[in-house]
Amino acid sequence: MNCPVCDESGFARLLAVRGRTATRCQGCGCVALEEPPAPAGSAEPPALSRHAKRFLDALRRRGMRTGPLLLAASGTARMASQAFADHAQAEGFRVDLPDLTTAFTKQAPAAYDAAVMLHQLQIEPVPGELLRWAHAALRPGAPLLLTLPGVHRWPAGSRWHFDETTIQLLLLRCGFREVLVRKLDASAMLVTAVRDEPPARPKCSIIVAAFNEKQTFPVLMDALLHQTIPGVDREIVVIESNSTDGTRELAKQYQGHPEIKLVLQDQPRGKGYAVREGFRHATGDILLIQDADLEYDLDDYDALLAPILSGRALFVLGTRHAGDWKMRQFAQQKILAAGLNLGHAFFTGLINVLYRQRMTDPFTMFKVFRRDCLFGLEFQCNRFDFDHELLIKLVRKGYRPLEVPVNYRSRSFREGKKVRVFRDPLTWIWVDLKLRFARVLPKDLG
Repeated sequence: MNCPVCDESGFARLLAVRGRTATRCQGCGCVALEEPPAPAGSAEPPALSRHAKRFLDALRRRGMRTGPLLLAASGTARMASQAFADHAQAEGFRVDLPDLTTAFTKQAPAAYDAAVMLHQLQIEPVPGELLRWAHAALRPGAPLLLTLPGVHRWPAGSRWHFDETTIQLLLLRCGFREVLVRKLDASAMLVTAVRDEPPARPKCSIIVAAFNEKQTFPVLMDALLHQTIPGVDREIVVIESNSTDGTRELAKQYQGHPEIKLVLQDQPRGKGYAVREGFRHATGDILLIQDADLEYDLDDYDALLAPILSGRALFVLGTRHAGDWKMRQFAQQKILAAGLNLGHAFFTGLINVLYRQRMTDPFTMFKVFRRDCLFGLEFQCNRFDFDHELLIKLVRKGYRPLEVPVNYRSRSFREGKKVRVFRDPLTWIWVDLKLRFARVLPKDLG
């Protein structure tokens, strides 16, 4: 048996939950239910009829027009879908409810303005096959809406259990984008996405924020241009923030380079502001943040990108610890280095407690993620508090960061470190506490 999300063949057995025996994919974490599915019609259909209006409203917000609507359902899911079909038809939509046993070979391509699957995907022997069929049936940019059982709710007939991460990985693999996962009620998740035309090869955008880095910037750029990522196209997005030490003049030498996008800011507004500007100019489906100070090793790119390229993760952190929390070693500023290490331990503990995580290095520069993870998120932080804001909002949106060990050599303040020891930590505490209860996604999205 291969995982429908990442094709991994290794599964680890789980303890029985709610009377069901299950195994977990060792690649992405998707759960396979080993017991044979119950015969069609043997279980009560999920009570989704009261949400019919909400489903139509969500589709309209994702761009559905008034054309034909495809409703994919079989067995108990078909019974549960009938109430939605009646409501949609009363609203003036033409609803097609094909027989899925023969539909895969008959469906005309690009014929529908929306597709809906209510508690259907988890009962499919090969979920990706159903999604690819729906992708072919939808017009470009048309929305897909599906519902899934919630965490630890495995109704009779289910073959698979998806969480926020694995369902997005599967949808991206099958040609959808802008995936949003929301809680429908205590027992179900509501997922929306839109049909995409994915590129033939993945593309990685490397975001480089540069300010007053005259000594290290040319070394970094030379190394980046010689760095190759097998099977991946790349672009380097450089945001130069009007340096006063000659970095701007060095950056201008790369203007017009086919692999480099150069963004020249009129004034320095902080690293966070520069990285946000880089996000706006990046066109890759994978984003990687790279500082210009040579503290990190570019040879770690392959290890950081591998989980994303293999479909096992959406969000990767390069952890600098390698078993030792004393990662900053300043030869001539040992007391300051110890203070920074203790501060890092404190803020790591704070983040883990507030957001129920087990990260070792949440504030690493090496944050690598699928661009789709940013859909619906807005950012306001401009300085180093942006590292906290980006991490927290991705975690709050439902992404589990996968930590990969990386090499690291911290530079001292005498070598150019820009963190303000007495001011910046106050902004970090404020962001950490404020975002614990703040809304992450706007109400009117999906």
